[in-house]
Amino acid sequence: MTTTVFSTTPLSDVHDIDVTTTKGRRFIIDIYKNNGDFDSDVTVLDRVSSNPGSWIYKTNPASASAIDNFCAAVQLIQDYLVQIDPQDSIKDIHNPCNTPFICVADQNSVLAH
Repeated sequence: MTTTVFSTTPLSDVHDIDVTTTKGRRFIIDIYKNNGDFDSDVTVLDRVSSNPGSWIYKTNPASASAIDNFCAAVQLIQDYLVQIDPQDSIKDIHNPCNTPFICVADQNSVLAH
């Protein structure tokens, strides 16, 4: 898996973070930078549930902080897992140190709470 940063328009950058769980579910966190503000969504790729599928959820809040959006995305993933399979948990977050919006220290701080 790779982390990708690309421009969707000359005014918007996207930070792509891959998340996997102990039971094989995948999530993709996309954080968008729009004119100094950030918003994000989470794509759920769930092939192991009794009702497999994929869904995209918008996170809240849109804010001036990429970390706020990362926190909201991680919370959305954890809430999804509690509802679908409380025995599952985040196993890996693929987000190399050279990413533009969320560094490894910030990521680890969020996950520690």
